[in-house]
Amino acid sequence: MERTDAKIGATNSRYGADRRAAIAAVSAVLLVSAVLASPRTQEIESAKSWTSVHTQAIGTDMIRNAPALIPPLPEYIGMTGIDEAWAWLDRDVTSTIAIIDTGIDFNHPDLKSYLLPGINLVNGRKSAQDDNGHGTAVAGVIVSAAKAGDLSPAGGRWKGKLMPIKALDEFGAGNEEKLTQGIRYAVNQGADIVVLSLGLRRDAQSLREAVAYAESRGVLLIAASGNDAAIFGDTAAVQYPAAYPSVISVAGIEGMRNVSSSTSGPENDIGAVWRVQTMAIGGGGIEMEGTSMSAPQVAMAAAMLKAVYPEWEPLRIRETLRRTATPLNVLKPWTPNSGYGLLSAVNALLAGDSADWREPNNMRSQASELPLGKEVAGRWDGKSDADWFVFDAKYDGLFSLSGDRGKFSLYDGDGKLVRPKPAEAVPDGVLMQWPVKKGRNWLLTQLPDNSKAEAQDYRLVSGFSMNPDASEPNDTSSSAATLPARSQKWTGTFHKRGDVDWFAVTLPKPGSLKLTVTPDTTRIDPELRIYPAGGKMVLVDERGDGGIEYGAVANAKAGKYYFRISNAVSSNPEAVIGTYTVSLEYITEKEDLYEPNETALTSTPLVIGKTYQGLIQTTKDEDWYRFALTKKTKVKLGVANIPSPMVMNVELRDKKLQTLEQWINGKEQKTISGEIMLPPGTYYVQVTADRYNRGQHYSLKLETANE
Repeated sequence: MERTDAKIGATNSRYGADRRAAIAAVSAVLLVSAVLASPRTQEIESAKSWTSVHTQAIGTDMIRNAPALIPPLPEYIGMTGIDEAWAWLDRDVTSTIAIIDTGIDFNHPDLKSYLLPGINLVNGRKSAQDDNGHGTAVAGVIVSAAKAGDLSPAGGRWKGKLMPIKALDEFGAGNEEKLTQGIRYAVNQGADIVVLSLGLRRDAQSLREAVAYAESRGVLLIAASGNDAAIFGDTAAVQYPAAYPSVISVAGIEGMRNVSSSTSGPENDIGAVWRVQTMAIGGGGIEMEGTSMSAPQVAMAAAMLKAVYPEWEPLRIRETLRRTATPLNVLKPWTPNSGYGLLSAVNALLAGDSADWREPNNMRSQASELPLGKEVAGRWDGKSDADWFVFDAKYDGLFSLSGDRGKFSLYDGDGKLVRPKPAEAVPDGVLMQWPVKKGRNWLLTQLPDNSKAEAQDYRLVSGFSMNPDASEPNDTSSSAATLPARSQKWTGTFHKRGDVDWFAVTLPKPGSLKLTVTPDTTRIDPELRIYPAGGKMVLVDERGDGGIEYGAVANAKAGKYYFRISNAVSSNPEAVIGTYTVSLEYITEKEDLYEPNETALTSTPLVIGKTYQGLIQTTKDEDWYRFALTKKTKVKLGVANIPSPMVMNVELRDKKLQTLEQWINGKEQKTISGEIMLPPGTYYVQVTADRYNRGQHYSLKLETANE
């Protein structure tokens, strides 16, 4: 895990260090200790995670039963402005925060008083007691932040509760079904906020519906974006449910820098501190890192904000947290690495409401970022008001807009107006769709022409879908795309739900086939099936989400072959924003045009000055050649392009097949050269080797040099 050396500094709120004196007493809060070497709580990877859900944190140093310490406060509390927020808060925080995770330790002395009974969805006969430590660490982040208010100079205190929902097992793994159940349980049991420090790499209808249910009931969802960049780099995609529009996706920040292991993507909303000191099972302390630890910091800030504005719906809380975050780069208020920037709880509490905080964006040059797959909110102040947005499309595809009705126009990178799809071709629930090219695009939004309102608030959700690839339609073997019989590369997409791609190639002669399927996103788990003509199907699916699959047929006979490529994240996967690339290598065996020439009787006549291409096809293969001289002649015999590490033996024989001369190359020597003076007569050249190579010819050439 890559780490930075920067110390987490003072709060980044706009009120500055002079506020510190007013809240010095807060620093006396009880704190779990920073600790030493321990086992790591690693994210569990399954070989085939169709419905797998995993935690998003890594435990670094843990001592069980370590003593608690008095100040200083954990650094993340100051970094995110939670301590300053307490100093301004005169109301008690009464939210119920559900933590869907591995459970919480009911025996931890610093957690007991904060916990509701909760539920165990893994084993209904047991309590929600944590048997992994991850859920306890998540709860510890919130409780440490809650305790920071105990000695605040203001009157507000923590009076809320934590609801443990155990949906992950002792290994920190679970499935989509338990996660969905957990969200619905939290909503039905009265949670205000749900923390999801976990994720899965694919979209799922049941999960999407549970998220929509929470939104309809006024429950705020906050989720970790993921730590996949540590393994997958740029191909890592924000995990679900963080990727849904109404879920706050939380990335990891260290100091005022992005964390390279934190998953980047257009769905990221906000960042919080990546590495924290928190609580461990049994009363000890632990240092943890990961977006799992970032998400509960945002949950605490949301709970404090809800204490000030109890009537606010989730959208207003999300928008306030976004607009009050501290950008990591003032020239780029939003980035896919950390969304709108580092969480600032104090900024959020003191900012008040603002329906159109992205202003000024009345001109194209002032356009606000429109993160694909997420929401934006604003206000049209009248018919003359226009709000501009800009987004980057990573691929050619279809851009869509949902939410409140308005008047919308889309412009491409050249500033040209893009014609939308006909209304009858737009799916239900979508306002408009436009075909877009890869690159920068601008959206102009205005009040609808038929609106009578002088001002109108709006919420818009952007969407994107891939175009069908060039091989479509090829969903069945009968409609398989035909490939030429040669080595090649091509790119495919899964542009619709349940999409599979079939290909067919007819090999004119035997050889070997090698196929490599490389996805450019962790939302694709490529599965490759090879169907030889008249043979058994070969299934290749070994590396899971985002992995590269390698398939081969070593001794491919001549005939027809089918290839089926699918996304194995589930039996009926959703459409994916991303591509896969297939590399097909077809290697045919070389032909020896001079066979049969295994004996002196079948030897190949040599013409002086001509080059002959031979092939050693087996370890017992012999290639014989012959030539005749009418007078005494000095001949030069040369062999080139000897395959490495082949050792070749070349013998010159007379008409009685007696050996006159012998030449042998070294292992790394690719040529043989010999000269000899010969009287008139018939001569033979015998070529053998210590190994065969059917894929590379050697070259033989006879020349003369009379003295």
